[in-house]
Amino acid sequence: MAFFDELGKKISVTGQNVMQKAKGMADITSLKSQINEEQKKIDKYCQNLGHMYYELKQNDPEPQLAELVRMVQSSYQRIEAIRSEIEAIESIKTCPRCGAVLEPGMAFCVGCGAKVEDMKEGMQASQQQVRFCIKCGKQIPQGAVFCTKCGTKQE
Repeated sequence: MAFFDELGKKISVTGQNVMQKAKGMADITSLKSQINEEQKKIDKYCQNLGHMYYELKQNDPEPQLAELVRMVQSSYQRIEAIRSEIEAIESIKTCPRCGAVLEPGMAFCVGCGAKVEDMKEGMQASQQQVRFCIKCGKQIPQGAVFCTKCGTKQE
């Protein structure tokens, strides 16, 4: 009988050790998960910090960050150019006199009868008046002295 009592105690102690190790592993997994959540928060804070720095210092960055700021500005300019391309593709030509939709190849407006060739000259003149910021590349109104996006004085 003593043998079985001794065996039972060993099994009980071993079971308790296994349970403690399993609990320890569960605790470690929980703590590692908490670390991962905090790291995600830090990453988000750093991302927001970068955006805030760019907004505040884009015109006067620290020397060691100037290249990154230039790369961001370049990307913003590229995005603006792509958006302009999309607008050009999506745009529907309309008659400046009556607003009717002009289909490609039309000689006269279906709404008011105006000659399309006469309208093209007016459209070309208005397209020549489009201006872009000398710093960030955003389209700005004709005669604007400062960019409405970055505030840079235009020459």
